[in-house]
Parts: sequence; C-alpha cells; structure tokens
Amino acid sequence: MNDLMQILFDYIIEQRLDTYCLQTKRREYQLEWNMAYQKLWDQLTREQRELLEKCDSLTSQTHTAELYAMFLAAFDQSAALLQRHTA
Repeated sequence: MNDLMQILFDYIIEQRLDTYCLQTKRREYQLEWNMAYQKLWDQLTREQRELLEKCDSLTSQTHTAELYAMFLAAFDQSAALLQRHTA
C-alpha cells in the first residue's frame, strides 16, 4: 500500500468506520461476544487464558488484514469506475 492509500485507510478506520458500523448489527454482535467471552474467560486456567490471548491477537491481525484487503479491493474498483471508458 502506498503512502496515500495508507493515509486514506487510516482515515477511514479512525474517522468513518464507526459511522458505517452503525448501519449493521455490529454493536449487537459485539455485546453478545463480550458476554460469551467473559463467561469463557472465567472458566479458564492461567495457561488457557494465555493461549486465548494469543488466539485473540492472531484474530485481530487477521481481521486487520481483511480490512486492508477490502480497502484495496474497493480502492481498485473505485479507480476502475472513474476511468474514462470509450466505445
């Protein structure tokens, strides 16, 4: 990702994403996830909690990679739509 694309991606993540998330069930899913996670966490040993934290970190990295990929796909599609097409 070049510098301009990184700036745009960071802006979208930091300034715009929450607005669009309001149009989805994200908040509902997050609340449900939080409750289930807490129930699970309370049942784990120290070693299991460490493993779960590692899984959480990898899940977060995977999610970020998916956001990057979606951004790049949308950016490329937008660029393609803006090109002048002649018959």
